[in-house]
Amino acid sequence: MEKRILSVCLTACMLLTLMPSAFAADAEQPLPIAGMEQTEETSADARTEPGDEPQEPVPTEEGKGTQEEPFTTVAAYNEAVKGDALDGKDVYLTISRTEFKEEQFALTNVQTRPNPPRLHLTLTDCTFTGNTAGDKTNSSFMYLPNCQSLVIEDCTFDTGESSLKYGINWNLCGIQGSTVEIRGCTFTGSYEKNAIKLNQRNGEDDAAEDVKPSGDGEVKPATIASAVVADCTFSEGAKIQLGSQGKGENNAAAPSTGAFPVTISNVKAENGSEVAVELAYQAAKDADIPTITLASGDTFEKTEEGVLVAQVGETKYTSIDEALTAALSAEDHTLTLLQDETKDISIAAGSTLTIEGSGKTLYGTVNCSVASGDDANQTNTNLTLNNLTVDGDTNRDGTADKSILITSQNQSATVVSGLNLTMTNCTVQNSKAGVSGGQGLYLTNVKNLTIDDCTFTNCGGINYAIDLNLVAVQDAVISITNTRFEGNCGASGPIKVAERGTGDGTEADDITGARASVKSLTISGCTFNNSNPILGGDIVLGVTTKTGEKDGNDTGSFPVTIADNKTTKEDKQLKIKLAYTDDSARDITTDIGSAVVGDGTTDPAQGFTITATAGEGGAITPSGKVAVAKGGSQTFTVTADSGYSISDVTVDDSTAADVVQNDNGTYTVQNVTKDCTVHATFSKNSSSGGSFSSSTRYTVSVEDTDNGSVKVSPTRASRGTTVKPDEGYELDKLTVTGKDGDSIKLTDKGDGKYTFKMPASKVEVEAVFTAIETEPEQPESLPFTDVSSGEWYYDAVAYVYEKGLMDGTSAVTFDPGAVLTRAMTAQVLWNLAGSPAAPGGAGFTDVAADAWYAGAVNWAAAQGIVAGYDTGAFGPEDAVTREQLAAMLYRYAGTPEPTGDLDGFADKDAASGYAADALCWAVGEGLLTGKDGGRLDPAGTATRAEVAVILMRFAEKKL
Repeated sequence: MEKRILSVCLTACMLLTLMPSAFAADAEQPLPIAGMEQTEETSADARTEPGDEPQEPVPTEEGKGTQEEPFTTVAAYNEAVKGDALDGKDVYLTISRTEFKEEQFALTNVQTRPNPPRLHLTLTDCTFTGNTAGDKTNSSFMYLPNCQSLVIEDCTFDTGESSLKYGINWNLCGIQGSTVEIRGCTFTGSYEKNAIKLNQRNGEDDAAEDVKPSGDGEVKPATIASAVVADCTFSEGAKIQLGSQGKGENNAAAPSTGAFPVTISNVKAENGSEVAVELAYQAAKDADIPTITLASGDTFEKTEEGVLVAQVGETKYTSIDEALTAALSAEDHTLTLLQDETKDISIAAGSTLTIEGSGKTLYGTVNCSVASGDDANQTNTNLTLNNLTVDGDTNRDGTADKSILITSQNQSATVVSGLNLTMTNCTVQNSKAGVSGGQGLYLTNVKNLTIDDCTFTNCGGINYAIDLNLVAVQDAVISITNTRFEGNCGASGPIKVAERGTGDGTEADDITGARASVKSLTISGCTFNNSNPILGGDIVLGVTTKTGEKDGNDTGSFPVTIADNKTTKEDKQLKIKLAYTDDSARDITTDIGSAVVGDGTTDPAQGFTITATAGEGGAITPSGKVAVAKGGSQTFTVTADSGYSISDVTVDDSTAADVVQNDNGTYTVQNVTKDCTVHATFSKNSSSGGSFSSSTRYTVSVEDTDNGSVKVSPTRASRGTTVKPDEGYELDKLTVTGKDGDSIKLTDKGDGKYTFKMPASKVEVEAVFTAIETEPEQPESLPFTDVSSGEWYYDAVAYVYEKGLMDGTSAVTFDPGAVLTRAMTAQVLWNLAGSPAAPGGAGFTDVAADAWYAGAVNWAAAQGIVAGYDTGAFGPEDAVTREQLAAMLYRYAGTPEPTGDLDGFADKDAASGYAADALCWAVGEGLLTGKDGGRLDPAGTATRAEVAVILMRFAEKKL
């Protein structure tokens, strides 16, 4: 009997020895905590507290748990926190290059202790597979309720064959001022809730009982001082959750659970989709959770007060209203959107505002107020929208609820304030269709409208996507280029432009304001992908009368250029409706790429397109496609680069047009009867030791000889040609030999000049030049006391000063750190071009004829190197930005094909659309380099020292 009992005991011992470690001892056995409700926030299988007696941690070979000697295994940490000896103390656990599988990262749960140990956990280059936390109810890689600091770098997390409820489940309890950094990690597999959850508990609105400490201990609200998630990759559908849902009274939202600073940057999904960030702290139990999606490269930031939605200057705001107020009073009037925002924005008349959308969406409307009265024309509103989406689906449920997305209107005033609106790379979409309204843009007072590279989608209703029903405003300039109209963009048509007002011939009683006038309308490079308009055309000019007859209706009688547009419709044609002509509203149907033009005195009609191109060595302005009326003309300015001359200006089809050279050096293509191309060619100027000109051509040979002498046979010579030595040389011997070797008589004209009579045959001219011996020039020292020889820009400043490109700001100062202005930049480029004669004034309102920079600005404008603002001003004292400088140099160089790109710069998306090619070119040529942090800083200003360096590179490359 005793042997049998002994045998049973031995067997039991062997079985225990063979069992997995998770079942071998109290320290490794996960069991439910007595009296704790099991929820999705708590660990249902959390560890028991093995005993009530304090136990001192035993140092092991796996560390001591100190900052200097941290624990290096989970077992060592769990053993150390068995008792309460480490409660309220800092405990360090650091693990690297370790692989964890099921239940192998099951940390002892201490969240019910009144004053738990403060864990400092660092994981580097580790791999987690499956439910490594060992929690059967809330499966995860790790459950961290007591982490004082968490650093996870370059780790891989994989849910394995089955899904997990959570990935990293940080449900902070009783710890204050904690920090989180999760960087360079990969999360694969399927997650029921989220891959990362960051949650702080026991705040004032956190009424749940699931994390209250046992006994009579003090309840401490947990706080997170900072949290960072960066450079991580997630499986499709994996989310990041902030805070917890429905923990307040009556399961209301518990904002305190997410009231901590967070930065999430450069996260991406494996399949290229966006990564969702759930703001669970804003949602009641069972309610929909507000979600923000991040594309690769996006950054999400929030503070303790809320999500940072906008930035003005260096200040970021959690309130779009506060940001808007700050932007309107800021020096550059610029608001940058940091996150998608639901908001209707109103802008007072006379305000100036730029909204940099940064690819984000404004769910709502933009309304510009209109001032009226005698002083209204002095309070123009200036609005610029860049890289912004305006969406009328404010509930984000697929149903538009906003009728007009961008509006500015007053149809009953005699005098109104104008609107200068510029939109670049914007999307306007989803306006609510109805009996009236439904427009993307409805503007009655636009003074200057520039829309480029934009998209209008599903906006227009029964009206128009862009409805310009102008009243009272005078000399409006409208340009819509490279823009797409997609989906339902208006049953009446995507674009309508009309001059309205009292006496416009329509007998309308809903418009009582003064007559408007349009100075010019240009629509080019646009794509009309919308279905065929039912009521109007792709483009509608003017409006019809109530009587159905023209009767003096001239609402569409203004200069029009419509060219180089296209459509995806089956018939491949655009329909332009002249609504003001008569009751039938005559249509003009055009093929892709063709033109319709009108000068305002006659109705628009079919026109033609001139394509202007230039060869190497110069430029033609305007370049590209230019629309002209049938039989009309267009004048071009042709400019040769330094070292080149104009060779010829021709039209590819002599039956299409004539080319005439004007007295002022310009060229006019006239009597245009069909589409054609005008091309300018240039020849490179020759240079050698001597110069000749002749209609007879023969071989030139140049040989080096002793003492610097040369033998010269010019390519061209004519009777009476003078031979001149190169600079720095003097003539030693000159002979002219005919084809038979006979010497040809030379006549000495004095001052080293000789002539000979050119025979009717080939000749050879041999000139021997000897270098003039001179004392070597000593470089003059710079007169500027603020440019030291050791400075990085010294050589560049010396170069531009010696070449006459830049001067000092005084006799003894250069001001290298001063910001270069637009006027200074024009002057520098004018100097670089050799200070050519400037044409008449360019028409800028702020460039006085007697200003020191007037000649340079007028020349640069005539060459297409600089342009003014939409207001008609040039802004000579405005600081030139890096992208503006690149654009000016690029145009000066003749807009060559860019060889570089901006992919290597962290802020490449900050570059303006107009400057993209110029910046790529400048980077490719080595003119612009990055700044600290891998930034290009396109909107940053350029100092005089920086410009000196760029100019030296530019001039030496002879771009």
